[in-house]
Amino acid sequence: MRIPPGSIDQRGRHGRFASCLLLVGVALAPLLTARPAAAQAILNVERLQPRNVHGWHAGVEGSLDVARGNSSHTNITTGLATGYRWPDDWIRAFTGINYQSKDTGSLDNDRYLHLRYNHWWKERVQSFHFVQLQGSHSGVIHDRFLLGSGVRLRVAGRTRTTFDVGSGVMYELEDLNRGRFAGGSRPITTRYFRMTDLVSLNRQLNEGVRFLGVGYLQPRLDDLGDLRALSDLSLFIALTDHVDLAVRYQWRHDTRPPDGVKPDDYSFTTGLTLSLR
Repeated sequence: MRIPPGSIDQRGRHGRFASCLLLVGVALAPLLTARPAAAQAILNVERLQPRNVHGWHAGVEGSLDVARGNSSHTNITTGLATGYRWPDDWIRAFTGINYQSKDTGSLDNDRYLHLRYNHWWKERVQSFHFVQLQGSHSGVIHDRFLLGSGVRLRVAGRTRTTFDVGSGVMYELEDLNRGRFAGGSRPITTRYFRMTDLVSLNRQLNEGVRFLGVGYLQPRLDDLGDLRALSDLSLFIALTDHVDLAVRYQWRHDTRPPDGVKPDDYSFTTGLTLSLR
């Protein structure tokens, strides 16, 4: 729900603009020392985004899966979001890591950094701008860099339910993992412009249970048959005022995956989220 606009002086606007430049600078700094780009999966930052906030806020999510004996593995997933909300502007930073180790000795750690700025032009109309860096130690995509902008509309907004749609354009630069895909039919390095389309439904089912459904479509502008999609359905069950149990189902689709990679991925996860506002 949008916070009612208030009086904003010129000095405050300059401060917000400087803050935005600072965060974008932090995001672009790693490009000077590391290869820009990549990770196979679409990153969903909606689930770490709190509702009805103003001023500073933060959120943390995490899950842990450890097995020893006949099978040995460790899976750790964490995510952190923090930001500041003004009446008509909102800036956030999202970061996280997915660490996996198996008894075969294989290791993977997917990590990401996402910076996002939104400005409300009208009560139901906002623009969004983002910079994103992703990387993987041994995943399908080694590096991914995104830079994009778009418009988001609130189609329905009530106390218990909000429904948003959005559309924009992003530049994508990514590198496949050379150890796995060198010599394959798909180029190791690709540079494309893609659309980034979003649907988000947020519904408070009762006092202690909230549903969040998010869908993304990312087709290439020059070849709409090259499409990536994500469907992310989550239930948040309140344990305390600040801690929720999160139950999540995800489906990911890539119409043109690298050689030997299936086009569809399915996952079901549970974990805890902590919100501070």
